[in-house]
Amino acid sequence: MTAPLIRSATKRQFLIQLGLDPNDDRTSQTYWLLKDEAIRAYEAQLQGRRDLLRPEYANQDPPYAAAHFTAAAFSHVVRLIYSTATPTTRAYYNRGRTTQGDNWVISWMLYHVCRYRDGRNIRARSREFHADDDLDDSTGSGSSSTSSMTHTAGTFYDAARNVNRR
Repeated sequence: MTAPLIRSATKRQFLIQLGLDPNDDRTSQTYWLLKDEAIRAYEAQLQGRRDLLRPEYANQDPPYAAAHFTAAAFSHVVRLIYSTATPTTRAYYNRGRTTQGDNWVISWMLYHVCRYRDGRNIRARSREFHADDDLDDSTGSGSSSTSSMTHTAGTFYDAARNVNRR
C-alpha cells in the first residue's frame, strides 16, 4: 500500500505516488490500462444515471461531475473496477487500498474520467478531450502553475474542494 493521494492531484503526482516514472513510455501504457478500465466502468455504470445522483443534483442534466454521485454509487463503481481488473492493473490497485476499505488509485482515476466529461473543464470542451494524459508538470520539479495543490507548513490547499487540508 502507498499513502493516499487526493483526487485533485496532478497526473504527475499520481504516477510518482504509484512509484512510476512519468518519463518512461511503459508508464504511459500502464496509465492507459488503468484509465481504460475507469472509462468502461464510468460508461456502463455512471454515465447519464440520474438515479445515482445526490439529492441536490437530482434535476441536473448530464454530464455529471464525480461529486454529483452519491458516495455509495461512486464506491460501488470503485469496487466493481477492482473486482474486474486485469492482473496488470490489479497490481497497481493493490497499492491504493486503504485501511478504510477504499482505493485511492481507482478513485483518482474515476474522478479524472468524470472530470473530463462533466463539461466544466475547458480541455474537455476542446479537441484536447484527454489532455490530462499530458503531464501537468513537464519540468519534473513537482510544482506547476496548473497544479491544484499548494503546500504550506504541513497543509495543502485543495483547489477542487476550496479547502485547506492536513
